[in-house]
Amino acid sequence: MKKNLLIIFYLFVSFEIQGKSLNVVKFTCEYSPDLIKIEQKNINSNDNQEFDRQRICSIFYCNDFVEVNVSNSISDNRDEYRLRNSWFNHQGILIDEFKITNKNLIIDTYVSQSYFLESYTINRITGKTKRTFYRFDDSEFYYDIKKIEKDMSKKLSNFDKKKISLNMLKSNSVEPKEIFYFEGICLEGTGV
Repeated sequence: MKKNLLIIFYLFVSFEIQGKSLNVVKFTCEYSPDLIKIEQKNINSNDNQEFDRQRICSIFYCNDFVEVNVSNSISDNRDEYRLRNSWFNHQGILIDEFKITNKNLIIDTYVSQSYFLESYTINRITGKTKRTFYRFDDSEFYYDIKKIEKDMSKKLSNFDKKKISLNMLKSNSVEPKEIFYFEGICLEGTGV
């Protein structure tokens, strides 16, 4: 009996214990299709360029939610923030920058496995929101990102390839293939 209790105690102590995920903030958002703007790499764009705004809304969700969750790993006492929305709706995506005040909320994610990055600026009082969606999914970016990973691995022994930030990309002169700009309203809670 003592052996069984000792084994159970040993197993309990030896496995990493994870904290629960807690919701920090949640918004319901609506973006105006008329205010969508696109920048594309190596393409001269003029202001009157026509593109299918309804299609962009169906792909990137002009009616969406934004939720930030935090989980604390008890073993290393570190908070990890994740963004959940219609794009990153399972576990969410790791957040690089998260600033929240009474007036504003700023969120920048790391580059996802499918080479997307999202950025939000939300005025918590008026609800005015700017959402920027960076798309890096082309072969040129793939080689650029592999070079950054190799360089960073040499410089930092603990470099995590899953944590490539917008600032890191800019400092290495890596430009996205496309940037989508959305403007709209995000209100805290549910229901716009």
